[in-house]
Amino acid sequence: MNIWTLWLDTLGNALAFLSTDLALGAGVAVIGLTLLIRTVLLPITWSLAYRASIRQRQLAQLRPELERLKTVYKESPELLMQHTLALYRQRGLSFVDSRSLIGALVQMPLLLGMFQALRDGAGLASRFLWVTNLARPDVLLAVIAGLTTALLMNANPDLPENMRALLVIVPAVITTVAALQFASALALYFATTNCFSAAQTMGLRFVIARRIRLGTLKI
Repeated sequence: MNIWTLWLDTLGNALAFLSTDLALGAGVAVIGLTLLIRTVLLPITWSLAYRASIRQRQLAQLRPELERLKTVYKESPELLMQHTLALYRQRGLSFVDSRSLIGALVQMPLLLGMFQALRDGAGLASRFLWVTNLARPDVLLAVIAGLTTALLMNANPDLPENMRALLVIVPAVITTVAALQFASALALYFATTNCFSAAQTMGLRFVIARRIRLGTLKI
């Protein structure tokens, strides 16, 4: 048995334990396990989101200078890259944030495991609220998954204003369509993790704004 199969079996057993042994029901089991995994990942996701938000603010301050460099060196891509990298180094920024990439890779197996464990609804063929069978798609739950995706995207203060509507609507539509293709248990997972992430984003915004106001964070 490989590690991936072991991980999927662990998730399946955890869902069965919460749903059957603790008699919580499949829907509450999906919500509970999702919240548990997101809470375990919180030290990583909070750190990465904080780092990304600070980086976005720093890059926003560089934008006028970057635009000037593009104008000055528009005929020389090589010189443009050299001066851009020099500007990044001068401000203490790396061109590629490797720590964020590594953090995203660490999370991926956990989140993909939940996707695979829930997409077919195996062992989750039961009722939850208005959903008659969590092993089958549900239109209303799919729409809720899409709306929570829009909420999550809109909570991000670093989205460029000229593309905000597009970056909110497109992921929401993709999530809704995806949720209609699989078990509604997956749509419930999408909605739960989106609400958790949106709450984390709003909490992060509050913390950063407070630290800037108190002078403990300078950008």
